[in-house]
Amino acid sequence: MSKRLNIILLEDSAADAELMLEALREAGFDPCCRRVDTRAEYVRELARAPEIILSDFSMPQFSGREALQVLQEQGLDIPFIIVSGCIGEEMAVECMKLGATDYLLKDRLGRLGYSVSQALERRRLAEEKRQTEQRLFLETFNDSLTGLPNRSLFLDRLDRVFRQTQRHLVHPFAVLYLGLDGIRVVQDSLGPSVADQLLIEVSQRLLRRVRTADTVARIEGSDFAFLLDNLKVGNNATRVAERLHQSLQTPMRVLDKDIFLTGHIGIALFQEGYASGEQVLRDAATAMHRAKACGSEKFVIFDKVMHEQAMERLRLEADLRQAIVREEFRLHYQPIVSLRSGVITGFESLIRWQHPVHGLWAPDRFLDMAAELGLVTQLGSWGIREAARQLAVWQRTFPDLRPLTISVNVTAQQFSQPDFLPLLHEVLSHSQIEVSSLKIEITESDMMQNSQLVAETLKQMESRNIESCLDDFGTGYSSLSHLQQLPIQFLKIDQSFVRRLGSDDDALAIVKAIVVLAHQLGRQVIAEGIETERQLTTLRSLGCEFGQGYWFAKPLSPEDAQTILSSNRQW
Repeated sequence: MSKRLNIILLEDSAADAELMLEALREAGFDPCCRRVDTRAEYVRELARAPEIILSDFSMPQFSGREALQVLQEQGLDIPFIIVSGCIGEEMAVECMKLGATDYLLKDRLGRLGYSVSQALERRRLAEEKRQTEQRLFLETFNDSLTGLPNRSLFLDRLDRVFRQTQRHLVHPFAVLYLGLDGIRVVQDSLGPSVADQLLIEVSQRLLRRVRTADTVARIEGSDFAFLLDNLKVGNNATRVAERLHQSLQTPMRVLDKDIFLTGHIGIALFQEGYASGEQVLRDAATAMHRAKACGSEKFVIFDKVMHEQAMERLRLEADLRQAIVREEFRLHYQPIVSLRSGVITGFESLIRWQHPVHGLWAPDRFLDMAAELGLVTQLGSWGIREAARQLAVWQRTFPDLRPLTISVNVTAQQFSQPDFLPLLHEVLSHSQIEVSSLKIEITESDMMQNSQLVAETLKQMESRNIESCLDDFGTGYSSLSHLQQLPIQFLKIDQSFVRRLGSDDDALAIVKAIVVLAHQLGRQVIAEGIETERQLTTLRSLGCEFGQGYWFAKPLSPEDAQTILSSNRQW
């Protein structure tokens, strides 16, 4: 079966044209030919997208060289074969330089079919290569979900604009960084496909809020970046930020549900001192994180203080990762006192970081950072081992003070680790302290995060005679049914209630209710944050069993704790 072939035949001789067509038919083609011999006709036929052009070199009104120039001017990539009765080698080479695919003489038309086949095959391969390169470009530089430029393409454009602005400071640029909130919740509740639909919808909304000359990119996850080029005034960036924030105010309709997303924006304006465009993007992201931390701020403009704080944070993260290896963590111990006898019955262990530069840090300065870095479980394991080791020393040193206990704070994340119970078993076996001497504390808020998992772990602890304490009770909104089902031996009243005793009747009523409730459920009560004699007297009158706070002692170093044990202090 003959192959259909659309041809422009640039030839002034009808006889020569017919000979060429016959040669093509013999080669297996079915040529659909449009013969022209003027520039106007040639240009008109080019608009019909021919597959190949066969051209005489020299004609009365037009030439092959001129036809090639027209092809270049129009930016067309069409195989062009010179078929001439008289063309010298130098002229043939010049035509090839101008873009001709091949050339042959009219008295050798037997090669025409082969020449056309080769030209068409080269064009096919070139088209496949172009499509492959285009696909690779899209895969490399565009986000597969939204179709927006990705981080790599954004940085490429940003660097070009950066270099241009460095040379000409007339119209500076700005980078905006948008961090969406709520996508993770949608993904966990409605599924990844719904979250993807939202991201696509958001990307379209964002595009409509900027100029066509601006670049919008999806950097990663639910983070987007904007390159605002050629800003006439700096506050135009804040106007764009306002428009972007406004675009999120309208709910998005997915699965017959109205879904609201919020976002925070960081703005970095070009200024002298930047070494690269990537630094501008970095600072915009830093400003976005500051906006998130502020909570109420829709957008924040970067300043140098933020960079200094970010660098300090980076240094602290590096220090924190090395702190365990360098043995920089310490445990301090706050006495837990029997309110009936006034003697110390145990300690709560509290972690501290002995930073080599900044000194001794309380946990509120580094625990959140440790959680973000995934170090909480490692720190918790160290804390349990160290507390048990220290208690074993004190039990051997003060055998008459038994039972002496140690309470260790544990997070919900530690509770969820499969090696948590084996860790307790290992620590108790290695330290050889009595099982009942180790008490595990978990806050009410942590317990409520995953009450089922926590309850199961507590039951397994109870079966091994390991006691537990519900810390900060009264702040986590746990229900009475939860409390009744949990195998908790101790309730610790949060210090926010204890400190108001004597000055707030509501606090007194709450503390009294907690004590009565605990006793009815067979639990004992520890009050934390005792700072005055009046608070102590009130708690004793209410029947609270144990207490801790600055009235007795602040958290002590191991040496100071041992000193107070040696003194047989009684309150």
